[in-house]
Amino acid sequence: MDRCYKIKVLILFLTCVLIPKANVYSNELDKSFDIKAYPVEAKIKQKKREVINITNEELLLLSKIVTGEARGESYEGQVAVAAVVINRVKDPRFPNTIKDVIYQKNAFSVVKDGSINLQPTESAYNAAKEALYGNDPTNKAIYFWNPDIATCKWIKKLNPYLRIGNHVFAK
Repeated sequence: MDRCYKIKVLILFLTCVLIPKANVYSNELDKSFDIKAYPVEAKIKQKKREVINITNEELLLLSKIVTGEARGESYEGQVAVAAVVINRVKDPRFPNTIKDVIYQKNAFSVVKDGSINLQPTESAYNAAKEALYGNDPTNKAIYFWNPDIATCKWIKKLNPYLRIGNHVFAK
């Protein structure tokens, strides 16, 4: 106990000697202190909002289309496919629900070949949610295709402006 007391006194003494009294008792700011050199980041947690309102069943369907259309693609490519579907729902030239966009005649090859019925991957589900909450790596594209395997003649009239993995994207 005696040793602790001596250490406390020593620390108190050194503190008083080493710190100038003007800095301890001053009410003024130190003019040489650059406050901008120590930025304070205010992190405000905002609740993410969906860009469109959909049901859990529609989210599952969106993740299934991502699983079918973006198999083997990067996560960004999966988000991009989901974003295209969402962009179509928002575009007045297309149906206004996820289900109607996905099942629109000849819109997606996975509907025709039955791949839409595959169990969605966890990655596809997360990509669908990420697109739903506003991540759009395509910058509002409403078309995507793989130019190496696309068979539609009309799609070749579109001007793709972005490539992510095997897919190109157009507005």
